[in-house]
Amino acid sequence: MKKSALLSVVFLLAFALLFGCVAAVDGDSSKEPSDSTSSPQVSEDISNEISKEESLQGSLPDDTSTESEENDMSQEISYTEKEESSEASEEISVPADEESTYIPPEESSAPPEESSEQPPEESSVPEEIYTDAGDAEFIPSGYLLYDGAAYSQAYFNKRVSQRYADAYVKYTQTFPGVRITAINHPANSINIKNPYVQAMLNDQGKVLDDMASVMYGDVNYINLRSTFEKHKGEYLFFKSDFHWTQLGAYYTYCEYAKSVGLTPTPLSAFEDRVLTTEFIGLTNIYAQDERVNTFYDTLHAYMPRKKHTYTIYYDAEKNIKGQYETCVHTNIETYSCFLIGDQPYAEIVVPENDQSKVVLVIKESSGNAFVPFLIEHYGKIIVIDPRHIDIDIRPLVKNEGVDDIILFATASTSNGDAYCNYYLKLIGE
Repeated sequence: MKKSALLSVVFLLAFALLFGCVAAVDGDSSKEPSDSTSSPQVSEDISNEISKEESLQGSLPDDTSTESEENDMSQEISYTEKEESSEASEEISVPADEESTYIPPEESSAPPEESSEQPPEESSVPEEIYTDAGDAEFIPSGYLLYDGAAYSQAYFNKRVSQRYADAYVKYTQTFPGVRITAINHPANSINIKNPYVQAMLNDQGKVLDDMASVMYGDVNYINLRSTFEKHKGEYLFFKSDFHWTQLGAYYTYCEYAKSVGLTPTPLSAFEDRVLTTEFIGLTNIYAQDERVNTFYDTLHAYMPRKKHTYTIYYDAEKNIKGQYETCVHTNIETYSCFLIGDQPYAEIVVPENDQSKVVLVIKESSGNAFVPFLIEHYGKIIVIDPRHIDIDIRPLVKNEGVDDIILFATASTSNGDAYCNYYLKLIGE
């Protein structure tokens, strides 16, 4: 009996083992084979975090697409604030009639080689779909109120623009060997993305192109059209003030630096200091509509990275008005935080830079937010506001060894003769 029982146990174990193997084979065969002809699914790794500048423009749709860039921009340095954020994978376009046969290109398992190239400069504002002009409204003063902001516009005046062109050339003749740069930044309405609202306004990009078309001679004239259109929708201008933000000034600094052979410092290298979230500017002085005083702005200051001194003078005799350790004052919660507003004559000295590199900036108030970025490159920066000083700059340029002169204005001020007259008076014309 014991032998018979033992045989029974062995038989049962053998049967169980055979049944388990068959089940395992059936389980494997039930798996579906991979479909090598299906369309690839390309993952997108895009940060949905909206920058502080964008959040001030209102709620933005969750759209992670970015605008395509021109091939010739692929070598440029990225000036976006979030350089470390991951970039989206390129989406592979599959024709509808070829989906069933499309095979994705073979990918190498080797890690990609590190490239020294920087990603192209592009706007961080996602695309939006517009169906009408929204709440856009012209008011009697000529300003346009739209989406919680007040907008102005500039016009092309050929006669006046030719006068400016002649004045720029006069500077090249007066100061041979000194590089003359002219910058006219656009009116804030260039920043509106809604095409229905843009159609209500004079084309600010065309104004810049028309102004550039009359320039001539050995003048480094910077046309900012492509720069501002590339960053359209970013927080480039205040909503309640006619000045640009320092972000708008930064993009202009980048264009200037590249035009004179300097390497712009990435925006991420600067400390972004928020001075106030309740800034109300001066636009309503001209707009005359109380709604403008409800358009609160956030005031950003990108703090200079290098130690410097800032001295303000009353006059050409250099009688000192004030001396400071910085040209950006965080205790001032208005646009005057830059250079302490419009001053007749000021000098910024940067000890760690080459003291023989000297730039003279002749500007109106929009230049105030631009000047601090020059601390990156020059040993001395001389700033003159021709509205507030009577001076002949010819001996100044010679005695200080000035390398660059920047004539800075807006497209709006360039609609009239006043600033052109200021420029000419500085050189005895």
